[in-house]
Amino acid sequence: MVPLSETASDAELIAFIDGWAALMEREDYEAAYGYTDHIPEMRWTPDLIRQVIKGYGDCIAQQRVTVAEVPSDISQRKVVDRWEPNRIGGAGEIWYDLNIDGVASDLTATFRIIPVPGGLAIKLNDIHVM
Repeated sequence: MVPLSETASDAELIAFIDGWAALMEREDYEAAYGYTDHIPEMRWTPDLIRQVIKGYGDCIAQQRVTVAEVPSDISQRKVVDRWEPNRIGGAGEIWYDLNIDGVASDLTATFRIIPVPGGLAIKLNDIHVM
């Protein structure tokens, strides 16, 4: 991934993750995997990302991530939380609830914001039910 500007706003960070979600919507898990960096300990692969999405909920292998959200009583959370870089180099997190088939879900992707030479790297941390 090409680093984002070190001065990227919260809105720019969310727009970047919206781009990742758009790749997921097309079910292009290879491109989605390549779009971000990754926390090595989590051992993400394109196939593992696909398995997590397809294994969510009651309709095994049917659902997919969507960018657009159908109005409902649940709203999608897109939150950026920043702090001074910590001992492992992190300077924040992005919490991004995934829309599944147009409906906001409790399946959340979390990303770490990591300062790197030339800007900020966004690393996929986890995708899990919150």
